[in-house]
Amino acid sequence: MNKNRLHTLLALLPLLLFGFQPAAAQGEASTELPFSHEWIGNEAVRLRFPLTASDSLTGRDYAVCYTPLLVSGTRDTLRLSSVIFRGTRNRRRTERQRYFGETAAAQWAEPAAGDTLWVERTVTLAEAPWLLNGRQCVQLLAEREGCCRMELLPERQLGCFAYIPPFVPRIQPVEDNTGKAGELQRTNPVLQHISKYRPYDETRILRKESDMLFVNFPLNKTTLLHDFRSNGPTLDTIVSITRQIMADTTSTVKLIQIVGLASVEGSISHNCRLAEQRAVALRQYIQQRVPSANALYEICNGCEGWSELRDQINDSDFEGREGLLDIIDHTPDANERERRMKRYQGGRPWAYVRQNILQDQRNSGYLRIYYDYVPDSAAAVINAASALLQQDRAAEALAQLRTVQADPRSWNALGTALYLTGQEAEGMAYIRRAAEQGNPQAIDNLQQMEAITAAREAAQ
Repeated sequence: MNKNRLHTLLALLPLLLFGFQPAAAQGEASTELPFSHEWIGNEAVRLRFPLTASDSLTGRDYAVCYTPLLVSGTRDTLRLSSVIFRGTRNRRRTERQRYFGETAAAQWAEPAAGDTLWVERTVTLAEAPWLLNGRQCVQLLAEREGCCRMELLPERQLGCFAYIPPFVPRIQPVEDNTGKAGELQRTNPVLQHISKYRPYDETRILRKESDMLFVNFPLNKTTLLHDFRSNGPTLDTIVSITRQIMADTTSTVKLIQIVGLASVEGSISHNCRLAEQRAVALRQYIQQRVPSANALYEICNGCEGWSELRDQINDSDFEGREGLLDIIDHTPDANERERRMKRYQGGRPWAYVRQNILQDQRNSGYLRIYYDYVPDSAAAVINAASALLQQDRAAEALAQLRTVQADPRSWNALGTALYLTGQEAEGMAYIRRAAEQGNPQAIDNLQQMEAITAAREAAQ
């Protein structure tokens, strides 16, 4: 390779390394902005700006060296690559000296005087850890040197910028206002919405339905005693729940389902009367404390609790269990079924059942409360508008949210919609009100908005 070609490659090398791009040729108009920046996430910023030195500044014998500096508000500094503009005679002299090895090869771009060079430089957070903190400015140091002297030129500022964090709104659907009943249901599964109503049938195992409450009656009695076994807390809960819902204007008790049961001991006719009277006793207990019509109650007479008994025997472990289950499953007549169970294996399995299981069969007060509530139209509007915000359709969301702005549940979404449509002061006012009520999404949104405001002020 001859020396002229080698010199040409060395002169071009800095342009390839540092990303400098020549702009329009001398005398040709340029539409580029003087200084611009573009953030790459929150990890880097891409800077772009022009540099030029006129013929009158360099003359024929001088070179002007520009060194851009990225400077923070606290004077943290990152030195960027320099650019040297050379006059015609200075360029020829420098090239000759490099050819003969008297001067080092070019380290930076060296355009001709009068040309304009567009500098593109990406600065990463690793290079400038302070990059995201407040106002950043690109300043330009300038030196002019000739064959025998060097002088500093006035420093100037090319442009400033600041990192403006993006606003990522946090919106969460609001809960349907199901009134007092919906509130109580969270800790009282005995409450069910009327849409979940299930009629009673004898195949159901009520003791395994966690959403039912039950009370106990003494053997062969229909008197409901508050202090018998675990009745006290259960009865207090039933009365309290019913009373609170009936006092609420947004929810109502639609139906109180009571299932009366008796154990399998004795005649069927007697046990059916016993079960019916026990269910009625539970209804009357509630009515004496919470005035309510009979029509509000569904009295279900389950008679003898054979399904309950079979399930408890099946869950137990004692000698003769399988034989008793076989008798229950294959003896259709209930009276005969009881007689055969008592005689089986000399009565020993039945004795176990009487001592360990039948005591739990002697209760009849299974109960479930069904409720309804006034439809919450505001929640539907807020949630539909929140979905629009997630789709970047803030103007449409705002139009809907204006119709429910008196509802505090709307304030976070409403403030977000206002902010995103340019009404930032009003939007932040609503967000602040929602945050003061403890809305965690509003608190996060407010922090983001305040950080954006602070960044904008720092950039000015």
